[in-house]
Amino acid sequence: MHKFRRMDALDLSNAPPRRPRAELGGVIFLPRSIDKARATLPTGERNEYNVTGLTTRMLEKLGITPDDFIAAVAAAKSDDDVLAYVRGHATQAQIDEWNAFASAFQPRNGDRAEAQKIFTWLGERPDLTQALDILEEDDKRNYAAR
Repeated sequence: MHKFRRMDALDLSNAPPRRPRAELGGVIFLPRSIDKARATLPTGERNEYNVTGLTTRMLEKLGITPDDFIAAVAAAKSDDDVLAYVRGHATQAQIDEWNAFASAFQPRNGDRAEAQKIFTWLGERPDLTQALDILEEDDKRNYAAR
C-alpha cells in the first residue's frame, strides 16, 4: 500500500526546471512552472528562478493566482494533480490563448537591445527570437559548468 505523498520540493541549483517548450496536458510551459513552484516549497532551492515572468503571465491567462498555483503544487501528489487543478480553473479557450501567446512571445516585446541586457549572450545567437527558445539556451549556458 502506498502512503499519501505530496510532490517533493525541488532543488534548481544543480539542474534547471523542465524545458520551456515542455507541455503537460497540452499546456505549454506548465511542467517548467510546476518545477519553479516546487523550488519555492520548504527545503526547495529556487537558484535564480522565480514564479514571475512567463509563469505569472501563464497563470494570469489561465485565471489562476500565483499563490493558488503554488498551493496546488504543494498539495499535489503528481503533475497530473496539478494539471487537474489547472483544467478545473481554466477553459480550453484560455489554454489555447496562452499556448499561442507563449509560442510567439519575444522578450521585452521584441526589443532585442533590451532583451540583450538580460541575456548578455544574445548577440551571439541572432537566430533565437522567441522567449521559449531563449530561455532554453539560457538554461544550457547557466548549467554547462555545473
